[in-house]
Amino acid sequence: MRRAVLFMAVLIGLVAAAPASAQSPAGCLNNRLHLDLLKDKNLVKNGDVVNYRVEVENTAGGGCDVTGVTIKLRFPAPDGTSTGTETIVTTNATFAFPTPKLTWGPFPYTVNRNAGVPRLEARAFFENAVLHDNVIPSDLDDNNTVGLIFPTPGIEVDKTADIKSGLAPQRTTYTFKVYNRTSPALTLDNVTLTDDKCPGVVGPVAGDDGDRRLQPAEVWEYRCTMDHGVGVFTNTATACAELFVNGGPMPKVCDTDDETVEFTPPPGNPPASPPPASPPAETAVKPANATQAPCTLSTPKGLTVRAKELTSIKATVRQVDAGTTVKITLPGGKTVSAKTNSKGVAIMKVRPPKTGTARITVAECSDVQRLTVRAARKTQSKRVPRVTG
Repeated sequence: MRRAVLFMAVLIGLVAAAPASAQSPAGCLNNRLHLDLLKDKNLVKNGDVVNYRVEVENTAGGGCDVTGVTIKLRFPAPDGTSTGTETIVTTNATFAFPTPKLTWGPFPYTVNRNAGVPRLEARAFFENAVLHDNVIPSDLDDNNTVGLIFPTPGIEVDKTADIKSGLAPQRTTYTFKVYNRTSPALTLDNVTLTDDKCPGVVGPVAGDDGDRRLQPAEVWEYRCTMDHGVGVFTNTATACAELFVNGGPMPKVCDTDDETVEFTPPPGNPPASPPPASPPAETAVKPANATQAPCTLSTPKGLTVRAKELTSIKATVRQVDAGTTVKITLPGGKTVSAKTNSKGVAIMKVRPPKTGTARITVAECSDVQRLTVRAARKTQSKRVPRVTG
């Protein structure tokens, strides 16, 4: 018999050999002790209770007896690493060959993670043992790590107007499209869509399969119609929803998008009133910059902007002086600005914090360019395989 200390490493451990004694049972090859860590939940939110169980067996062919085994379980820390509170599962245990599967637990853990941590890991491991084998050190499957996943709820709204400019009065129909941007792909509930100016939003008029739950593949469509007189009008739409995990909601998520329309009076005529049969018309005053010389604002076609990725956006402004300020407002309200060169080109480097719609504006122009900020590319991390001796 020889005394061994098991040094921990992810999925592989090493027994440090002392002088060997007789094998037990006679003719055994090496360690076949197998450890598993199980959990009763995968997707979690703060406050959920996860029950862990530890399983050990020594039944694989050629296994030797192992005695004096201590097994510990280490819960997740708030930063996601397996460095939290430690619990002794069993101590001074004997696993003679063959020992069928033994189970300990449950060991309850209340989820508590820091903001932004996507995964929490727990670890079960052998701490020491006496291995009854020959003089050659054996590789051991001495620990097992499992993770808990925090889903990230997400929603996006895209608002467009069928008539954006022309002579007043105009009856404009706004269309709102609502997307589920949750990662991983999960269903959203309690979806709402409001508009700060347009009364009587109707929907969803398309996209829902009838269960009133926004599935990952669904795109819900809403509509709203209103009359506009003379002026520049900016309406803002807000979409919100909740993601339920283990029977309870995560914090509500919302996204906004606005649309600007401008209507002018016929030449030589006073401002027209809205049609008498329509709801009371919005009142607005055309901004002073609308009387300046016309200018146009454009961005490259096919430009893709993703959340949390650095992107260079080139905006071209016609009929303005060099040094004119161009501003982009990102989802969430952060702004980035740049000045035009002698050719009217301004380049802005942005890293949007979230999905939604970015707006590019110039003080001297009434034009507004919109860019959809899409979800960040998903990355797939490689998992290290667990080795069983």
